[in-house]
Amino acid sequence: MLDRNDLTKFSRKSYRDGYLQTKVRGMIAYQIQALRERTGLSQTDFAKKIGKTQSVVSRLEDTEYGRVTVQTLLDIACALDVALVVKFASYADFLSQTRDASAAALQPATIQESLSQAQSSQQLAGSAYRHFLEFGTSQGDASAQNYQANDNGNEQANGAALLVYSKGSSILGQVSQAGAA
Repeated sequence: MLDRNDLTKFSRKSYRDGYLQTKVRGMIAYQIQALRERTGLSQTDFAKKIGKTQSVVSRLEDTEYGRVTVQTLLDIACALDVALVVKFASYADFLSQTRDASAAALQPATIQESLSQAQSSQQLAGSAYRHFLEFGTSQGDASAQNYQANDNGNEQANGAALLVYSKGSSILGQVSQAGAA
């Protein structure tokens, strides 16, 4: 969380403009390098993958370059199956969103990884949901029986159910069921 002291130094326009330009150039260069390293490719092989030359990749990974086009960023995003977000923001949002420049923070999941993770999460939620119903009904838990008996179309229609179940006064757990059918 940012405090007033974090933002006070940005009251001077020359500082604010210099910081913004340096940080954006650096973050783009670091992210392109992190993405390339994640693929395990050399600059030459990465260049082939994104339809550029090795010298272009070298410039893109240079924090002083600063002449990256949105089209080049789109070419990289499409070649690597990741999304691209370009937006104007408040300085408070900018500072909080760019605070972590670690390689892990700069390497988004590909669409395939996201789909695989979503499928795994759905399977895990389905397993937890089944366990809940088995546990709740085998333990004589009225709330599980009520939920199972009243499993209506609204929760199924919107593809998600959030379920908190209890026994006596203590909460035993929570299950999020995504895409239940």
